[in-house]
Amino acid sequence: KEDSPETYEKIKTLVAEGRWEPEGAMWVEADTNLAGGEALIRQILYGKKFFRDEFGVESHVLWLPDVFGYSAAMPQILRKSNVDKFVTSKISWNETNMMPHDVFDWQGIDGSKVFSYFITSQKTPASGMARYTTYNSDITPSYVNGAWNRLQEKELSREVLNPFGFGDGGGGPTKKMLEYGRRMSRGIGSCPTVTQKFAGQFLDELEENARKTGKMPSWVGELYLEYHRGTYTSNAKNKKNNRRSEFLYMNAEALSVMDKLLTGAEYPRDEIMHGWETLLLNQFHDVLPGSSIKPVYDDTDVMYADIIGRGEVLTSKIRGKVAGMVAPEAEKALFFNSNGFDASGIAVYNGERVYVENVPSKGYGLLAYKRGHCGADADMEARILENEHIRVVFTPWWEIESIYDKNAKRSVLSGIGNRLLAHEDFPRAYDAWEITNYYKEKAYLVNEVSAVEAVDFGAEVGFRITRNYQSSVIVQTITISPYDKAVKIHSDVDWHERHTLLKAYFPVAVNADTATYEIQYGHVKRPTHENTSWDAAKFEVCAHKYADISEYGYGASILNDCKYGYSCSGTEMALTLLKCATHPNPEADQGKHEFTYVFLPHEGDFRDAGIIDAAYLLNQPIVSVDAMGDGAAPASMSLVKTDRKNVIVEAVKAAEDDDNAVIARIYDAHNMRSTVNVTVGFDAARAYVCDMEENELYELPCLDNTVEIGVGPFEIVTLKFYKK
Repeated sequence: KEDSPETYEKIKTLVAEGRWEPEGAMWVEADTNLAGGEALIRQILYGKKFFRDEFGVESHVLWLPDVFGYSAAMPQILRKSNVDKFVTSKISWNETNMMPHDVFDWQGIDGSKVFSYFITSQKTPASGMARYTTYNSDITPSYVNGAWNRLQEKELSREVLNPFGFGDGGGGPTKKMLEYGRRMSRGIGSCPTVTQKFAGQFLDELEENARKTGKMPSWVGELYLEYHRGTYTSNAKNKKNNRRSEFLYMNAEALSVMDKLLTGAEYPRDEIMHGWETLLLNQFHDVLPGSSIKPVYDDTDVMYADIIGRGEVLTSKIRGKVAGMVAPEAEKALFFNSNGFDASGIAVYNGERVYVENVPSKGYGLLAYKRGHCGADADMEARILENEHIRVVFTPWWEIESIYDKNAKRSVLSGIGNRLLAHEDFPRAYDAWEITNYYKEKAYLVNEVSAVEAVDFGAEVGFRITRNYQSSVIVQTITISPYDKAVKIHSDVDWHERHTLLKAYFPVAVNADTATYEIQYGHVKRPTHENTSWDAAKFEVCAHKYADISEYGYGASILNDCKYGYSCSGTEMALTLLKCATHPNPEADQGKHEFTYVFLPHEGDFRDAGIIDAAYLLNQPIVSVDAMGDGAAPASMSLVKTDRKNVIVEAVKAAEDDDNAVIARIYDAHNMRSTVNVTVGFDAARAYVCDMEENELYELPCLDNTVEIGVGPFEIVTLKFYKK
């Protein structure tokens, strides 16, 4: 459109003539493991809007042939975005197990189902049926025959899809390919007859015919790719920038709504869209996963610096405007909470870490705070951190020897905690993409300590430990506060190794054969044993802000602020910190890294223990400023809040088509059915339940700026409020 407008106009003409099929639904062919939940919704919202505005078509097919696994949150997002088909071929690359279906209903964590099709294109194998299929097919007798032979659901369909073209991802048809198609349309020997039609037409007909048989199979849960597991970790800086940008632009949207409500300021739609479009572009499935060449990351560094800089200026400016309207009070500060629940936790105020309670959901409050660390002690000589909840004892090498939970009266660990291991990482193929399971066979302890010092940050105390490993330096500041059981590990790493997988291990003293991992808008359970080949294949898995392992009544979680790769073997949890491949980017992960992870023991269920809230707060800490206004704004405000702990407000933004309407996206994080009251901090005239494209589905009674709605397990609900 920008670089070749004449060609683009020809394409638009062909679309209008019904000769060109624009499909795909997303802004780009995005990774769905690492992208956040709101980002996945925006991929489809803005992708479908582009198809609609540019070509006058509604996209109904999520076309992701070359993506490295598919989140179990996707079926609900697709259904509520009016996308009813899903297509891929990558799952055939599974290293160990063959998926049992090619035509099926895919069921997500909330129970939503979407019709799914796996492309079966392949050359006719010499013998038997090869599992591998391709998204780079040709239209030759070998490929056409191979696609039909490979299809497993022949009782559901007498047709098979063979998308062909020249170049990675299918590309475009050549004259030679079109001539082959014309000749094969007449039928040759035992090869299926070829006809050309749009993919959407094929999928509609296939689904109709398959459902008539009454034999449609289902697949429940994530579509885990048993391959490319290194993409959860490769190019760590890029992943950190993505996580940071996702939260930043959701925060920018909410604060901009607040700014408009309090000051009448214009909603900065163009500025916010620039950030989202750049963020979505960089979630392409070979960019965010870390499997691109070096010039790509040279570009993304510049792009992220631009949008992060713009977003921080925007959010800081609005917080300053609010502070200039709130009247100050002695011994109080103005605290902002970007999270979708009332939050208590550590904030930095005037360079000191302080503790504040009950900062309003998606809002702010002028509140008193607690200074100092009374009840949290760091004894460097005894190598002990202690508060009224836990006692943390370190080994002479400053690994965690033990953690004792005083409330539960039990030891938390079954071995050494925060043990750093550097594994030799030479995968069988696809260096940046892969982790091969034999990495476990060669590991080196990272325990050479060159310096230790006690640190005091006010509401947090601890030890700063400097370790040397070959050419690299790892500085970890391990702290506790008086207020909870969290052991926070802030890491500053100067990394200069290659083909090394760095992991942090925590063996937990519980009895469990599954672990729980956060995904977009919920969580999944995965086995921690190797009973079957399917279990064993999940030796490295993707999670977002937390993972948890528990027995009935007790467990422990690892939270993180920018990591995605986890592994749990038995009851030993591990977080993957760095993976430094040399292909296709020889400089991947070289240099400075800064990240934080938290080991958090808990009594009871992880949901009731507040693990989800703690994970959000690690990623979106409470922010403080000094109030200095005249009282033109109230001393506290919540844009949107719920009255149920299990229902979290994820996003607040102006509606796409109306700056005077507010969208609030809420979801159940507990797998729990409930009736919830949602209250907005402004005078609301009307309220509607919408789909994710913000089309109004039905109106809700709105009394005192509150609506009542039933929310199902892991359900995502989009609400639209019109201001009076």
